[in-house]
This record gives sequence, structure tokens and C-alpha cells, in this order.
Amino acid sequence: MAEEKQEKKKLSKIKQILRLIGITLIALVLILALVFQAPWKVTALLVIIFLACITLPERYLNWFWLSIAAVLIVLLIWVFLPEGDDTWSPYKFDEEIADHEAKFAIPEEENAATIYNELMQDYIPIEWRIRFLRREVFHKVLSEPWLSQGYPKLIQWIQRHRKAVVAMSNACRMEMCRFPSNFEISPTDELQTNRYFALRSWALILLLSGNNDVAEGRPDDAFSKYIYALQIKNHLYQQKRMIDFLIGFGVEGMVFPPLNRFVIENGLSKKQVQLVLDFLGNLENNWISDFLQCLEYEKLFTQSTFCSLVYQTNSKGRVRFSRDPAAAIWPRWRRRKALTETYWEKKSMKTYTILAWFFFPSTPQKAAEMIDSIFEQCSPMALPDFAWDEENIYPSPTPPLKLNWFSVVSYNTNKTTRHYDGFHDVYLKRLAQRRALRLLIALKQYNIENGCWPNNLDVIKSSVPPEAFIDAVNNDSFVYKAAEDTFIFYSKGKNNIDEDGQRDAKELRAGADDWIIWPPKRYKTKEKNIIDDSTPQEKLVNND
Repeated sequence: MAEEKQEKKKLSKIKQILRLIGITLIALVLILALVFQAPWKVTALLVIIFLACITLPERYLNWFWLSIAAVLIVLLIWVFLPEGDDTWSPYKFDEEIADHEAKFAIPEEENAATIYNELMQDYIPIEWRIRFLRREVFHKVLSEPWLSQGYPKLIQWIQRHRKAVVAMSNACRMEMCRFPSNFEISPTDELQTNRYFALRSWALILLLSGNNDVAEGRPDDAFSKYIYALQIKNHLYQQKRMIDFLIGFGVEGMVFPPLNRFVIENGLSKKQVQLVLDFLGNLENNWISDFLQCLEYEKLFTQSTFCSLVYQTNSKGRVRFSRDPAAAIWPRWRRRKALTETYWEKKSMKTYTILAWFFFPSTPQKAAEMIDSIFEQCSPMALPDFAWDEENIYPSPTPPLKLNWFSVVSYNTNKTTRHYDGFHDVYLKRLAQRRALRLLIALKQYNIENGCWPNNLDVIKSSVPPEAFIDAVNNDSFVYKAAEDTFIFYSKGKNNIDEDGQRDAKELRAGADDWIIWPPKRYKTKEKNIIDDSTPQEKLVNND
């Protein structure tokens, strides 16, 4: 009898120790949930379990654990129950997307995108790659005139795509262009990806062909092609998405060297001057409106893509947590490969729904409001006096140690916003290059009328808008110096320090921060510039 009592006492003590260990572990998990800001549903569940463990008598505690086990069994049965309705699809902010598209909608007959889309049907990326020129040769023919006899393969490449150049010129005569925006997570959307490559390739062939026209005495044809390339960048800027602006920056950056050279070495008629001004774009700084419109798209894209992963809707307008998140990412891929989800994949995704209930907001609207608050922090970047150089404006690149979806979305968004300063820098540099081109036109006109270059920029002030004299990169003046029968013209760069001020025209090249406008860079190439297909791949220019 005494041994039985001793045994019961021992078992009771073991139970107490185990219960104490269990309560301690739950308390630690609860503390971690509070410290790392776990979702409130997870925290509430842990609080309930913790209170039950420390307050309920043992017999009631047993019923408590039995009820939890019953709930788990019910959930397990629910996971394996067949789905009665298969009309559910990823949730989309249809009204908001429709409003966004309507804001920029233009009539189809006035939309250059219709011609671009027709061209895209015959666009094969590999056929537009230039793999037969060395890198230095490629930069040479892209920035200065070249003769057909020296580059037979390049001439063949241009002639092979002459039909596209003609069709492209029709698109570039149209002022407006609007492609439909993409608000889906679609790594297999080859159309949009190829469109960016195509627009850059089409601008590239215009510039290369234009440089050939200059060398062979067809200046009017060359000028038209330079203007069309400028219009491609204008069409990209009309999309109001950062990716389109970035592609447009690249296209515009390719246009300036040959067009600047054409202006100075050939001169423009009054009609051509007006065409350049029309296609060059506004010389005013529209950073505020452009950035906010790009930010609006980025916000709506983030809201739409996130909610398409987490929520589903049906034809009746009901919303639930998604039981097939992959449907928001791989629909085209699935259709193309004729793949369907396996039985266990469907059940695992249904289990994901239970976890989603704990971790995500109950409705897409609540999630959208929280995402909106993340992007609201970026709004001050649109202001002219925003302090871009202060390091404390950027969130830490270290992933947050927080156990909630908001922190993850915020971290990924902040990783993108860390690149907005670079976007801002290139935006201002392209604006400065537009203003510089406007000054080059006025300088050439002065040279034609007077037979020499002016000693300073003051003499052309009456013929140029005041904003053209402001270097948008540093909000100060450009550097201009007459030098014998030419001149030196450059920007002091972002740091606004004239680091190249003591150099002459031959020595002047981009310094630590300065960048040159005139004279143009001369590309030295090897004697053999016609390259065999056997040239090592790493030495070739891959224009894709």
C-alpha cells in the first residue's frame, strides 16, 4: 500500500513537472510572439492556451485539450472533403484596375500600341540580336556615322528588318501610345517581356540605320530616324510605370550621342528644329507628377498581386482565403504544359487556407489599406526638396525579425524603394540631356549666323527657354567654354564640382562625377572590325 502511494506521488510529481515545462514553453512562445509581433490571431490563441493551463483544474483542462483535438479533427476532415464549387479565381481589384486603365485610355485608332502589337506578332528575339560585332565596334557604329562597305554584316542585318523599320515609322508618327497594364504575377508573360526588348531593338535599328544614312549622304533620312527613336522613348514614358521609364531612359540615352553629333556637324533647318522640339519633350521638371503616377501603379500592382495570392472570389462576389495560390502565378504555364494539380497538391493548398486565416487580414480591403500605408511613406520622395543623400531615409536592408505578413511585404517593398534614388538620378540626367540638346541647337544656329562659336551661353539666352540653362542634375549651370574652332560643353554632375575645369578639349572625359555633352567620345577600334562568327562569345555584343 505504501509503495502504491509512493508510486502515485511520484507520477503526480512527474505530471506537475511536465505541466510546468509545458506552461513554460507556451509562455516562451507567447513572449516570442509578442516580441516579434506575430499576428493577433496567433497571439490570442497562445494567450487562451496559456490561461487555460494555469487556471483550469486538471479535469477541466483535459476537456479543454479534448476540445482542441476535436477542432483539429474537424479541420482535418474539412481538408479532405471534396470541393463543391470550382468557379473560384484569384481575387483582383477589378474596379480599381478599370479606373486606372480608364484614366490613361486613348482611342484605338490614335494608339501607336496597335501598330507595335502587330509588329510583335512577327518579332523573334533571337533574330534581333547583334552577335557579330565587338563591343567597341558596336558602340562606335551606334554613336557615329559609318559606311556600308566597312560593315557588310550589319547592313545585311538592317536590310533583313527593313519591313519592321517602315511599319515602326508609322507608329512613331502617332503622338499617343498606351499598352494595357499588367497587374498579374506572370513570370511566363513573354509578350510583355519581349515588348521591352522589341522597343529597344527597334530604336537601336533606327539609330544604326540613321548613322549609316549620315555617312552616305542621306541626312534627311537620318534625321527622321533619330526623331522616330525619340518618339519611342516618348511612347514608353506615357505608360507611367517605372519599368517603362527605365526602358525609356535606356532608349533616350542611346539617342543623344548621334543626335547631338548630327545637330553640330550638319545643322538643322527651321522645320527640323521644330520637329526636334516637338519630339524632345517638355524641358520642365515633372518629377512630382511622373513619380506619383508610377508610385500609384506600383501600389496597385502590389495590392493586386498580394491579394491574388491570398484571396479568391467567385461569380457571386463572395471572397474567401485562397485554396490555390499557384493559380495566381502559373496559369499560362499550366495551360501550356497541360498540367493539373495532383490530389495531394490540392489538399496541401487547402491546409494553407487554415494558416492564411491566422496570418492574413480577413478581407482584401484591409490588406490593401495596410499596403497603402507602406507606399504612403514613399510619397515625400516626390517633393523637390527631398533629402536623397541622407542614409537614414532608407530602411535597413536586414530582413525584419517579425512574424507577420505586413513586415514581409513592407521589407520587400522597401527593397524596391532603395532603388528610387537611382531612378531619380537617371530621370534628372535625361532631363539635363534634353536641355543640353536644346542649347546645342541654339549654339549651332549662332555658329551658322556668325561663323564662330559664342564665347559664352549668354548670347543665346533670348532664343532658348530659361529652364534649358539649368542643369537638372545639380540645379546649377552647365559648363561651356569656347576652344579654337570648337567648344567644350559638359555637366558638373551630381556633386556640382567642376572636376574637369582645368582640362582641355582633348583631355576632357568624364571625371569622378562630371559627364560630357560635347565633344563626342571617339571610339577606337582594331583594324579588323568585320568579325567572323567564330569570334569568342564573351567578346561579342549581345543586344538582348
